[in-house]
Amino acid sequence: MEEKKNFGKKITGALSKLRFNFKDQVSQIQNGGKSLVITVIVAFIIMILAFLAVFFLTVQGAEKVMVPNVVGKNLTNALLDLQSKELYGKIQLRYSDLPGDQGTILEQSPDAGAIVKAYRRVTLTVSRGVAIDELADYTGENIDDIKKKLDVLFSGEHPLVIVAQPVFVRDDSAEGTIIAQYPEAGMPIVDPVKVQFVVSSGSMIETVKVPSVAGLNIKQVLEAMAQNKITFDFTSHIAAENEKAGTVTNQDKVSGDEAPAFTRLNAEFALSQKSADSDIVQGIFEYDLPEYPYAVPVQLDAISSDGKVSTLISFNHPGQKLTIPYEVKKGTTLRLYVLGTETQNLSIN
Repeated sequence: MEEKKNFGKKITGALSKLRFNFKDQVSQIQNGGKSLVITVIVAFIIMILAFLAVFFLTVQGAEKVMVPNVVGKNLTNALLDLQSKELYGKIQLRYSDLPGDQGTILEQSPDAGAIVKAYRRVTLTVSRGVAIDELADYTGENIDDIKKKLDVLFSGEHPLVIVAQPVFVRDDSAEGTIIAQYPEAGMPIVDPVKVQFVVSSGSMIETVKVPSVAGLNIKQVLEAMAQNKITFDFTSHIAAENEKAGTVTNQDKVSGDEAPAFTRLNAEFALSQKSADSDIVQGIFEYDLPEYPYAVPVQLDAISSDGKVSTLISFNHPGQKLTIPYEVKKGTTLRLYVLGTETQNLSIN
């Protein structure tokens, strides 16, 4: 009986110790949990502060610069000035009333002297020039005066009106007077247009030097035709063994002599014989034009079999018999324009 009592006491003591240890463990966990919560809160606050610091450094970190004054400068120089300040241009176009200011900065925003952050965009209002939507009538005016006027109106890198080399003809009008123009007045100006003026030389007859084309190949002859106010009449024969195919063998006027502008010069080509084995064809394009009171713009284009267009020559011709040498691939179409109008097509087979 005594043993049972002792055993009960032992069990009761063991349970008491176990309860005590459990309370100690719970107390330790509670104390440690407070420290953990504090640690987490502190870490969270530090993280928020770091985020805010990075944010404000990013927002406020760009260097502040002064906006330069670019009003009145051309676009290229204005953009360079902005880039030197680490600023960038945003371009807006606008017509203006001042002749000759095409490509010039009319306004800017922000204004010159403003303090802004680097890498900001500055809005630039750029002049498109004077708003002219159609070609004016220049007949009866002096060629020198009109060239100066057009140079002022359409100055810039990409002028809308370009004045071609004038054609001078003998006329009762005062020397230098424009007696005709192409295109005619009233033509809408959408893309750049080249204007050909016919100008009175007064009672004087314009004279030019006769060029030498003997020995030149087809490409070189086309260049000479475009550069000289001489009307070439070409004939051809099959090249002999001692002749180089595709070159001029002779001409009927002495080079260097003076002659009236658009005098006709006869020249003969030695051309290669057409062959089924060769993909290249040489020949003379011929067409009969009306007789004009002055030399008119003429252009011959080559359209390849895949549709690619190239201009063989663009020059002035007084009319009647027209001859142009060519060297193109088989399957090419030659297209003649007179006064800007498609006049004749020739397929080369």
